[in-house]
Amino acid sequence: MSRPAVRMTCMAVFVIVASCAAPVAAQEAFFDEGNRRYQEGDYAGAVELYERILESGLESGELHYNLGNAWFRLGELGPAILHYERARRIMPRDDDLRANLALARSLTADRVTPLPGFWLFRVARWWIDLLSRPTLLGLVTLAWLVALTALIVAVIGRGELVLFWSRRMAALAGVVTLVFGLSLVARELDVGRSDEAIIMAEEAAAHSAPSDDEESLVFTVHEGTKVRVERRSDAWVEIVLEDGKVGWVRSGRLTLI
Repeated sequence: MSRPAVRMTCMAVFVIVASCAAPVAAQEAFFDEGNRRYQEGDYAGAVELYERILESGLESGELHYNLGNAWFRLGELGPAILHYERARRIMPRDDDLRANLALARSLTADRVTPLPGFWLFRVARWWIDLLSRPTLLGLVTLAWLVALTALIVAVIGRGELVLFWSRRMAALAGVVTLVFGLSLVARELDVGRSDEAIIMAEEAAAHSAPSDDEESLVFTVHEGTKVRVERRSDAWVEIVLEDGKVGWVRSGRLTLI
């Protein structure tokens, strides 16, 4: 791969934090051991340890990134791209992640040329993904604390100069809290983002209707291809490729990002 394979970061970056220190310390030990096994070439062992952390309810962009790297080394493009995509939702501006995802996608069997999206939606998505989730959360928290402190000073402060600057600081921090707070809410609720999935089977037949009838076959997709999920019908899912092709595939052939 063209980028550093594993990030040696601590579990403090995890978005979901356990309430007790002991469980977190245990998962941190799994994370460090997973990194060690990866560096020694034991990629299956690294995957096992990283997956144990996910099963405990903890996740982070770094964890999904490392999982993607380990799966990639094992030659499993579907799981690798799945975890790269999950990592990208948490840290969308990470250069190493974007490079590794691009490399993995270049090795898939399908060559799909994305249709250009509406420019307003692209701008909105760019703004929502401008900052990583931890950075955005930290910025909103800091701005809220500054606004609260400035309001308190404005109420109990003395002197025209103090009142002048405290009011303006409260207003500025309030605007920052509102703007980036809305972005954080949109990010957490996945506003404007359709359900997306990765094809995990080596090959998946897409039909014009939820049926295995060979006459209804319209195209075939392969492992690692990203699709948009439109509708579900029992054991079938209607998917849309990035180039606009639509078809129904068996739900067991894909995994939601």
